[in-house]
Amino acid sequence: MYRTFLLLISVTLLLAFSIAPGGPARAQTTPPKINVKLVLAGQRVQRGRAVSASLILEIPSGYHVNAHDPVSRFALPTKVEVEVPGGIKVGTITYPKATVRKFSFSGDRLGVYENRTVIRIIIKVPPNQPRGNAEIKARLNYQSCSDEVCFPPMKREVTASFTIS
Repeated sequence: MYRTFLLLISVTLLLAFSIAPGGPARAQTTPPKINVKLVLAGQRVQRGRAVSASLILEIPSGYHVNAHDPVSRFALPTKVEVEVPGGIKVGTITYPKATVRKFSFSGDRLGVYENRTVIRIIIKVPPNQPRGNAEIKARLNYQSCSDEVCFPPMKREVTASFTIS
């Protein structure tokens, strides 16, 4: 009786693992590690000029981030907030064009960012800005997903320093 029970359990487990394509089913429970960095076009900025900043997202293969305009009203958009020292102004924030795809977790088509994604930010230094060191801070709000599941929204904060001359 005990042997029959063990055999039944073994066969059940074997069938459960062999039914899933590619082997055992694995639930994705942790979001992907998305590298985020803020890079300035120059480390020195003259007063009265602007500098371009790039917020770079490195999204692992098999994952995506909802776009700034994700097409679907149910998807959480990617947003960037920029904090600068007094007097300095944040200019245009340019989000890349989204790739529109359909995923198994949604009936809607979604606008997404995949692989390496760059969001451009213009920082304007007024002519009367005091000389010295300055730092900008970018806060990225995003939601990452795989082809099957979306993860809770995340917030990342990155900084970059430059010198005003």
